[in-house]
Amino acid sequence: MLVKTIIKAKARGAGVVTVSPEASVSEAARALASNRIGAVIAVEDSGAIAGILSERDIVRGIALQGEGCLGSKVRDLMTAAVLTCHEDDTLESLMLTMTSKRIRHLPVVDSDDKLVGIVTIGDVVKSRLDEADMEVDNLRHYVVASR
Repeated sequence: MLVKTIIKAKARGAGVVTVSPEASVSEAARALASNRIGAVIAVEDSGAIAGILSERDIVRGIALQGEGCLGSKVRDLMTAAVLTCHEDDTLESLMLTMTSKRIRHLPVVDSDDKLVGIVTIGDVVKSRLDEADMEVDNLRHYVVASR
C-alpha cells in the first residue's frame, strides 16, 4: 500500500493543520485541541516546512520551562529537522521509519517538497489492519473455492 492510498482513506483526506513558526505555543495548542490532533506542521510564508510541534513537545516545554512557555513561539519548541515521506512511499517504509525513529507523525511531500498531507502512526496501524483483513478474506475465498 502506498502513502497516497492511506491519505485518500483518511476521514480528513490530505488536510493538514499548519501554523506559523512565529505563532505562540498557546495558539498551536488551541489548534491541536480544536482539531483533535497530536501535531501541527509549522510552515513558513513561502510554504516551506519549518518544523513540527507535537503535544509531547508542549508538555516537555511546560515541564522544563513552566507554563510561561505557552507564550513562547512555536519555533522555540518545535522539531526543526523534520522527517518527511512521499506519496509513493510504501506502508512498510513508513512503519520502518516511524518505528526506528520513534515518531508518530510524518508530513507527506510531493516531488517539489510541497506539503500535501500528513500520516500518523494511527493511519499506519489502521492501513496495516485493513491489509491483514483483506488477506484473510482472500484466503477464505480461496479455501472455499478450492473445495
